[in-house]
Order: sequence, then C-alpha cells, then structure tokens
Amino acid sequence: MIGIALSLFLILALSMIGITVFMKTLQNYKPGRAKIQADLKKIRAELAPLVAHLVPWTDEEMEQLSFNQIKKSIKNGLVKSSKGVLTTIYHEPVIAWAYKKYVSKKENGLLYARTSNQEFIYRIKNGEVEMVVGENLVGILNEKGQLVSHKGNKLLAQVNKNEDNLTLPLLINNKLVGSLSNPERNQRGNNRAFQHLMKMNKEEEEIVLSLSILELVKREIEG
Repeated sequence: MIGIALSLFLILALSMIGITVFMKTLQNYKPGRAKIQADLKKIRAELAPLVAHLVPWTDEEMEQLSFNQIKKSIKNGLVKSSKGVLTTIYHEPVIAWAYKKYVSKKENGLLYARTSNQEFIYRIKNGEVEMVVGENLVGILNEKGQLVSHKGNKLLAQVNKNEDNLTLPLLINNKLVGSLSNPERNQRGNNRAFQHLMKMNKEEEEIVLSLSILELVKREIEG
C-alpha cells in the first residue's frame, strides 16, 4: 500500500510540475499587450536600484558613452532574462537595461533601457523592433536597419550596417549625424561607442541614442 501511495504521489507531483511548466510556457508564448505591460512594470521595478545610481545624462555622457558593461546578470531557463549597465569611458554608469526573451522559434522579446531622465522601450518580434521613447512611439526598425514611421512608412533614420566597417554611419532624414563604432569590429571594454557626433536637436539625439542602445545591448542579449 505504501508503495502504491508513493507512486500515486510521484505521479501527481510530476503532473503538477508539468502543468506549471505548461502554464508558464503558455503565458510567455506570443504575449499580448496586457502581458507586455505587466512585464514592463516588473522590469522597471527590478531596475530601480540600478537607475538610482546612474549619473545625470547630458551631452557629455552622449559623447563619452562606451562599450563597457557592468553589473551584468543572466538568468537562463524557459524564459531567458538579462540586465546590465552601460558606462562612459570614465566608468560612470549612465544607462541601465533589462531584457526578457519569450518562448518562440524566432526572436521575441522585450528590451527596456533607462538613462537618468529618459526611458527606451523595444518590442522585438518577427524580425522587427517597435521603438518607444518616453511615451512616444518613434517607429519600427526593420532588418535592414531602417527606422520607419508607424504610419505612412516614412523613413526616419537608418543604421548603415556593414560588418567589415569600423563604424556604422547613423543617418536621420538622410543626413549623417554621426557614427557608431561597430561592435563587431571593435573590442568591447572601454572604447567610445560614438565617433564624430554632429550637433543634434533633442528629437534627433533621442533617435540616435535609441538606435545605438539597441546595437550596444544586442551583443549582450544574443550572446
């Protein structure tokens, strides 16, 4: 009798584990808007301690942003998550970020990044990235590195990607505003992220920074 009872208990326990795994998989498979908003709320709360230690963001931080990453952590499992902080060339923490990968054959994830005064949200799925800065939907980044408007399909900006180049030219409205050091050709560490940044208005700077954060962090979340 004890053997039968133990067997039934094990079967029940395994069934409960299976149900739990199934429910977690279901929740993280093709998440809807409500799930994304709930996860975004959790990510904001988790990053709050890191955000509290970021130095104030200014034009100097933009020019001094580096490849250097600190406080990196990765959680593997059914749902992969990771986070970290980008620093300046002087090791000052300036951008905190967190990423959650959902259950999918193709990349399907949520990336959140934050400076001291602005947040950047990236919804990654089906080879495209929906980009939000603050409360504004900036546009959709396609696989060609082109950022197009959400409505009207207007080309807003572009990252000219070429793995053989040392820098990736950044264009806004077909105007060269600067270059991002190619993460594929440059050592990570303390090297500057930007080269030859031009004078930009606030909107242009937000677009350049949002594109650049994605490029810098992508190597971490894909690794």
